[in-house]
Amino acid sequence: MTPVILSVLILGCSSSTGNRSETVGPVPFVFRKLALEQKKSNGDIDWKLSSPEARYELSRRLVRAKQPVGVLYNKNAPSFKIRADFAVVINDGDQIILEGNVQLQQVNGQKILIKGERLRWQPQLSRLVMEEQPRAFDDRSRITATLATLQQDTNDLTLSGPVQLDRWQDELALTVKPDTAVRTEKAFWNLNDGALKADGPVLGQRRDQEGVVLEQLEGRELKGNTQKGVITVKAPVIVIMPKNKGLLRAKDTSWNFRKQTLSSNAPFEGLINQTQINGESFRAELDQSSVVIPEGCRIQQPGERLEAGQCRWNWKTDDVLATGGVRLERESNNQITEAQTLSGSVGEKGALTFSAPGKKVRSQVTIEEEKNGQDSQRSKAPVSF
Repeated sequence: MTPVILSVLILGCSSSTGNRSETVGPVPFVFRKLALEQKKSNGDIDWKLSSPEARYELSRRLVRAKQPVGVLYNKNAPSFKIRADFAVVINDGDQIILEGNVQLQQVNGQKILIKGERLRWQPQLSRLVMEEQPRAFDDRSRITATLATLQQDTNDLTLSGPVQLDRWQDELALTVKPDTAVRTEKAFWNLNDGALKADGPVLGQRRDQEGVVLEQLEGRELKGNTQKGVITVKAPVIVIMPKNKGLLRAKDTSWNFRKQTLSSNAPFEGLINQTQINGESFRAELDQSSVVIPEGCRIQQPGERLEAGQCRWNWKTDDVLATGGVRLERESNNQITEAQTLSGSVGEKGALTFSAPGKKVRSQVTIEEEKNGQDSQRSKAPVSF
């Protein structure tokens, strides 16, 4: 790393009143304009910093600057613009402290804006640490943490937890409550390609504008990409619909923020009160309050068991639709009903009731006759209709 190049326009030196013998310490220089620049050993520009007014303490090699504005470079091209209310440059650039309304604006890529109240910048390590109230923004998201560390040469942002991602369905509007919130522990985010990884436990919620939780997701950890608007929560995963007493237990589950869908390609188990739903995979369409089981749908409740090629459950209306080779078995009279489509609904006690109005069905019932108060083992002929 080459030494800092200092360009100044001298306003004058500060002076003390009274006897010179009472002056404590050396007199600092005051600059009307300050410009600092540092280059890497290969000659590429590393960073620039300017200020309309600064004080330089020669003996301490310390610069105090007001309203500093700077540019960080990567491969000789601007990567971030930086500004703050105040800056302290230590040892001619070994370390720079920025305080008060600190802003780091990414020039290219996702154009992430990082804000905070205190930034510790170590140019030789290409490291910037936002120590107070770090927040990162893109056009639809906000991430908050207790500490944020940016590695300038790789654009890797490390967020120390608890970390919270708030996301808006439309453009970022801080006056409106976010549609989605995801909380994790330590997170790693690449500002070039949007790759995101976070330690758990993971807690995700989708809320209405009153802040009421519509769906909640819990998992072990997550991986995803903010550019694509998708995260995958690692198993075991639990999805809860609090208002409708619905619950899904699943393996790795992907959350698409843009399409507002949850999906898993692995077997899962769902519960609606006493009703159990199983399938080989699922896709939850959050905007429509529906879960689609595209294959291997199985529904079981006390006294009944249903199998179908596909099922759809709307947890807002409590409607259930089963299609494709539907087979419904009832313990009562050993009844078996087969159809291409059966529709049902969840009752007050959580039980599902199915019917096929206007549809062709085939039912088989076994009737056991009573003889002299005892069951006759000779009359078990099935009745089909």
